[in-house]
Amino acid sequence: MHEARLQRAQALAAAMVIGSLLVVSCGQAESPAEDQGHESSVTEPGVAADGGYWRDESLPEPLVQTTLSLPSPQDSAELATASLEVLSLDRDGDYVRLVMAWLPPVEGPALGSIVLSSHKHRYEATPFIRLVDRESGELIEPLRGDSNQFSYEEPPDIQDAQETPPAGETGDGAPQDQAAQPPDPEEGGVPGRGTCICSMLSGAAEDPPERTELIFVDFPAPKADSVDIVPGEWAEPIRDVPVSTGEPFARPDESSSWFFTHASGEDPPAHYGAGARYAVRYPVAARTEDLNGVTTTIEEETQEVSLPSDVLFEFGSAELTDEAAEVIESAAEKLNEEAAGFTVTVEGHTDNVGSAELNQQLSEDRARAVAGAISEHLEESITLETVGYGFSRPQVPNTNADGDPIPENQARNRRVSFRYPVVVQEAGVEIDLDQAGLVDLPTARQISAAEGAAASFVLEPPEGDTSETALRFDVLGAERHAGVVTMRFALAAAPGNRHHGTVFTGNPERGGRQHFGHNPQGDGDSPGLANMSLIDIEAERQYFPLSSGDRGCLCTEVAGTVENLPSSQSPMYAQFHLPEAFQGQVLVYLPDSGQFALPPEVVEQMTDSSRNGTEGE
Repeated sequence: MHEARLQRAQALAAAMVIGSLLVVSCGQAESPAEDQGHESSVTEPGVAADGGYWRDESLPEPLVQTTLSLPSPQDSAELATASLEVLSLDRDGDYVRLVMAWLPPVEGPALGSIVLSSHKHRYEATPFIRLVDRESGELIEPLRGDSNQFSYEEPPDIQDAQETPPAGETGDGAPQDQAAQPPDPEEGGVPGRGTCICSMLSGAAEDPPERTELIFVDFPAPKADSVDIVPGEWAEPIRDVPVSTGEPFARPDESSSWFFTHASGEDPPAHYGAGARYAVRYPVAARTEDLNGVTTTIEEETQEVSLPSDVLFEFGSAELTDEAAEVIESAAEKLNEEAAGFTVTVEGHTDNVGSAELNQQLSEDRARAVAGAISEHLEESITLETVGYGFSRPQVPNTNADGDPIPENQARNRRVSFRYPVVVQEAGVEIDLDQAGLVDLPTARQISAAEGAAASFVLEPPEGDTSETALRFDVLGAERHAGVVTMRFALAAAPGNRHHGTVFTGNPERGGRQHFGHNPQGDGDSPGLANMSLIDIEAERQYFPLSSGDRGCLCTEVAGTVENLPSSQSPMYAQFHLPEAFQGQVLVYLPDSGQFALPPEVVEQMTDSSRNGTEGE
């Protein structure tokens, strides 16, 4: 066992000025290193200047490379950078190993690899990197051990590992949680974004470095032959990285001047997943919402059409209200059009208030109540089943990373859903809830576009936000690739704002208004894009970033800045499944900050795949 892993990680973290390393930016994946220029300057044997970065000459050519950057701690107008190279992603049976190289720049400040960790677990100095298997529609997290001290000798022993069951398949009717979920951290289990079967990370490198830092992470094997790699909580995924089979990454000779950062300094264990106890993967879902509150979530081949429980039941009750009858009749019209000939599963879901047993029973009772009421309005070709999931399948996180409740999210998770195969994504019949639409947000003030931006806006501080700080929010552009649209934004200080330090912490109005709303993945105050949405005004439809329930989103979950506001751009991203055309204006909706219309040229980028080289995919 590597007893010193945690002590080593804490020492590394203590030696770094972590707060100054949290403003991160990520460039789009570039071509392999052979397309870059080569320089001849050499420092220590084996380390040479290569394409503007210090790199060990014995390393193989990368599968893909991307550049990361952040404002320098000395001067936020100057960027600290690093090159991240994916050297290997290899499958060995049930597991894969990712190996990457972290390369500091030849000129200018160097960015430390610690920025690849979760902001909540930086003291552990472990990478929080995930894989996206687009073929199976899954987000795959690193393999985990019982603690930071995993064995390099013990084989994997995955506890209760199983595939996530298809929706509606519940065996004896009991709820099924996601596959092989680690124990609750509050019950003494594995921290959700900390412990992994991986090497550790470091601070900023020496200038020039004597060796090249390598990083390894082991994962459950994806089904696809290529995946996207999500390098941290903030950075845009690295797209279409091929997965090899039986081609392990190996040191060419003992004199190579590269290393893996951990207590022993040795290379990774020969067996992938050595010491692993938990394998975690979650379905990635595309969630849309009518402006009156009906949500449609698409996971692979099924769609979940959800009604808020609050329009059907009193809080804590399974007895339908008098007003519920009209809603249920309207829902029946939609099912008759879309689900004729199919089995529809009526699902009950609750928030996390109260015991698991109480919520489980409540969810089952509510599902049966709705099924009983709607059955008399359905065509005979539709078969109904019921299941209750309690709070095991939240649509959005009930609490933030600190465990504090998010009331608006708890309300979203209290729902009754109809699940059936995807027929059409844009329904011909909409369910009428007779509810008011979105909260009207102030229109952000457009200013002259920042460098590299299609448009820039000023977001004034929400009323009651103690930061009292305006932000600049840049729209950098969009790209459509294989059905996924990546929106790119950036965060910076507003013109004339001299406060570039800590901004997003210390708001005493917990749960009150603040920039970007209450962040479920952060400390509550740190900004992220999990709450943002795009609104099609013509269709009255709201689109949310791709997500995996309460496990995170394919978006900037926590800005690279965390609590700091830089003077230069800190990029953010969000990925969506969007229609191939919009009939009119598309709004960016940022609770509680503001809203604004996207420039027409960006809307065109969102819908025109031929501009991005993906026509016909």
